[in-house]
Amino acid sequence: MSLTAATPQGSKRPTALVAGSVVAAALASFCCILPIVFVLTGLTVVGAAAMFAAWRPYLLVAAFGLLALGFYFAYRSPKEQCAPGSTCAIPASRRRARLTLWLATAIVVALAAFPYFSGPLAEFLLSGSAQGSDSKPATDSLRTASLSIEGMDCSACASAIQNKLSAVRGVRRASVSFERRVAEIEFDPGLASVEQFEKAVQEAGYRVRSKT
Repeated sequence: MSLTAATPQGSKRPTALVAGSVVAAALASFCCILPIVFVLTGLTVVGAAAMFAAWRPYLLVAAFGLLALGFYFAYRSPKEQCAPGSTCAIPASRRRARLTLWLATAIVVALAAFPYFSGPLAEFLLSGSAQGSDSKPATDSLRTASLSIEGMDCSACASAIQNKLSAVRGVRRASVSFERRVAEIEFDPGLASVEQFEKAVQEAGYRVRSKT
């Protein structure tokens, strides 16, 4: 009786650990997920992405630590022999737990690596969301501005800022480099100003360090 009663409780451990590891990995990637969500929904929580970026190393440690515990409980050898015909003698649930664990591992790895491939995904999702001015100013009337931006944690952040800048009326072209932390804008000075660009960057949740 004691063997049968103890088994369900033990089988719940890997499941809880798997759920915790996936949640922790998802939170660790929020620094690059939130900029995309904010642009798509129009919502902004200034500093939210930066907060998750600061916690990212600890959340990743927690995610992989929980996975390690899950593997321990899923693959450890039983200390006691199960009675024939008892619940713990049936290996199907153990196989399902291991399969779920490996699937969760793939999800956690994908979430942990999300910042490294977030740029192309952000460009795809945000490609049709920017709506700038329909006017086409003459080339000789255009000016260029360069903003140095703080707070970007991945290429998805750069795509989100670029989308915000492109949506400003009068902007002909906007390009944001995550590697250089610089935004370059080509615009009609009669319709747009550097102050508007700074405001757009701040609304996206980032800071302008300097401008040229």
